[in-house]
Amino acid sequence: MEDQSLIEITCDRHRVDLDYCYGFIKDSYWAMNRSRGEFETSVEKSVCASAFCDGRQVGFARVVSDNISVAYIADVFVDEAYRRRGIAVKLVSALHDHPGMRRVRRWLLATRDMHPVYRKLGYVALDDKVMMRLDENAATRPPLR
Repeated sequence: MEDQSLIEITCDRHRVDLDYCYGFIKDSYWAMNRSRGEFETSVEKSVCASAFCDGRQVGFARVVSDNISVAYIADVFVDEAYRRRGIAVKLVSALHDHPGMRRVRRWLLATRDMHPVYRKLGYVALDDKVMMRLDENAATRPPLR
């Protein structure tokens, strides 16, 4: 097992390995019918976070938002060989901390099996699939301009 310190998290969308990420996404339960073109469009229209180890992508997450009141976390995954190292938490935290998201108060996501990961980040279950996180401090942060 490699040292956790070798994991790099970045929100540079240009570094997303589209081939690798689509290879994972196309087989996922949540996006198995998504075309490559649809995946690329979703990346272009989102703030993305990627995890790299030794220059190779090992995880991904994205957020769709109006950058003011609501954000939806999507397509979170970590390569099976790199799981259980807190990478998913780091990816979603990078989205929460992104400068463009600093005023967002309501964060939503849907998952059927990863509730414990998101609870670590303050999400609560609204039902058996949908989770929400309220950032009480977001409204008081000054906008970036």
